[in-house]
Amino acid sequence: MEWAVLVLALALVLGLGVVRALRDRRQRRGTSAREPRAPRPGPRRPDDPDVAPEDEAELAREFAAVEAEGAHTLEALLELRLRVLSTRRVPLRAIRAAPGPHTGRLAFADSTVLLARARHPGELYRLALAIPDNALTIDAWSHEQDGTVLTFTWLHESAEIVVIGLDQND
Repeated sequence: MEWAVLVLALALVLGLGVVRALRDRRQRRGTSAREPRAPRPGPRRPDDPDVAPEDEAELAREFAAVEAEGAHTLEALLELRLRVLSTRRVPLRAIRAAPGPHTGRLAFADSTVLLARARHPGELYRLALAIPDNALTIDAWSHEQDGTVLTFTWLHESAEIVVIGLDQND
């Protein structure tokens, strides 16, 4: 058993030495392991189209126009949902975990779910603590440089939440 532990320790020391040597070698060459490498062009397939540079630029412009049009549609849909939530005074029922740091799912009573993050640290947490004791509704919302900002007010407190977008109910 002692030999197995010694062999394992020796393998660990050798492995750490190799990793350190490779890291030092990269640093001397001026590259870092975290820098992304340029992708290598793959082999051309016979069915790949030949695209001239001017055609490629035109395609990029067209794709950008379609993306801008789609973004406008999503913003209009979000504005419609927020208008319904605020005019009908639909209460916030829960804040659930969401993928991403400092992000949560705001679940309203009508099954609308918004993906959002706190504008200031701790506001999402304070909002979650206030849900059981208060009927929290959207008091105001506005489009700002950060994005769409919702304002919730209860008793003598308030919270500003930045909406990332619409989400699905789990």
